[in-house]
Amino acid sequence: MIDRLAEAWSPPGKGNEGVRTEITVCICTFRRSSLLPAMDSIARQALPPDTSLRLLIVDNDAVPSARESVEAFRAKAKVEIDYRHAPGQNISVARNAGLGAATTRWLAYLDDDEHASTGWLAALLAARHGAHAVFGPCEAIYGHGTPSWIKGGDYHSNRISARREPIDTGYTSNVLIDMDFVRRNALQFDPALGRSGGEDTVFFHAMYRCGAVLKYARAATVYEDVAAARLNLGWIARRRYRAGQVYALMFHQLDRASYRRVSWTAGAKIAACAAMVAATAPSGRRAMWWLMRGTFHAGVLSYVLGAGIHQEYGVR
Repeated sequence: MIDRLAEAWSPPGKGNEGVRTEITVCICTFRRSSLLPAMDSIARQALPPDTSLRLLIVDNDAVPSARESVEAFRAKAKVEIDYRHAPGQNISVARNAGLGAATTRWLAYLDDDEHASTGWLAALLAARHGAHAVFGPCEAIYGHGTPSWIKGGDYHSNRISARREPIDTGYTSNVLIDMDFVRRNALQFDPALGRSGGEDTVFFHAMYRCGAVLKYARAATVYEDVAAARLNLGWIARRRYRAGQVYALMFHQLDRASYRRVSWTAGAKIAACAAMVAATAPSGRRAMWWLMRGTFHAGVLSYVLGAGIHQEYGVR
């Protein structure tokens, strides 16, 4: 599989021999012990030929709490590692620090509670031609005792539907970005969304509005061990509600025609979802899926009516 990905990565035509691809993988972190397996999964990547890798750790804590563990890992790792302290407890600040510290053309983001398959970067690079950003799936790993409706709905995974064309936004939990395009268009993550989340949704839609081509690489898989604190109705509902708010904000800032459309249709969609919850109540799991979809549209409507964006990540 890795050989095939490396073969697909090689640029076609003559005169490309010896061309070297340089890539930075950025992990933004905030007080998580899962940073170590995340870093280890990057150090174990099966890279295509003529590819150099640099790992960039951006610590968003008020104090450089991750420095010691990063330095200990760097002492034994066979990959170049750079540590940056970007305080603020604001994920946009950390992500922007990653943009600023990346000196390579290609920048990949991985979350600090994820670990990558060994062929992750090879799969992203294989799909990069003609693209300005390439997303891969993030597969949730559910522990013992996870409610069946959560496993069935798989609310913690990130994927992009094959029916979605063109792709007009994405996420930072698994992405490769063309930094030449980002620098040319002076794009940044919005600090106003740094404690709510959704800053990546707006960032990638801004890329799309600037003319970026966004692609999806199904083989570029990363995994997340879902924390027990996130395996409940309240957490999932708040995340869906906030996602709806950010969806509306994104259009309000960047696409007013679409904003008018979602403003007009949000109420009807909430009603339709409520009807489907009632109709599918006997199945349980399906009813919960419609309830979460309705919660998303409730978030859209709340933003239209003037509610502030839910702050998912408060100061700790």
